[in-house]
Amino acid sequence: MLQRMNSEQMAFRKLGLVFEQSENVRIDVFTSEYCSFCEDALEVARTAAGNLACLGSHVEVVETSVDAKPELIEALNLVALPLIQVGRSQIIGLPLQEDIERLIHEKLLMGQ
Repeated sequence: MLQRMNSEQMAFRKLGLVFEQSENVRIDVFTSEYCSFCEDALEVARTAAGNLACLGSHVEVVETSVDAKPELIEALNLVALPLIQVGRSQIIGLPLQEDIERLIHEKLLMGQ
């Protein structure tokens, strides 16, 4: 089956950066109802995921409230919220969209 590539995908292919269609990236956003920046961080993560959907990968944003799962605070060694995690990389606090996109690119390119 032939697939049409958009201009960004073609540019990545020319650079030797080809992503598998089946590659999935999960952005975990850990939040709390008491967190002033958590809703903003969630929106930034969703925007970053939408911007990178053109790479042919499925980018999923998953919100997890530590209010509902307090055991996560100790398990993840949380010191502040929001916490954004892509693979093994984390951002604590309100991220820039570019920061999340960089983590997604690293995950796609290096599998981290």
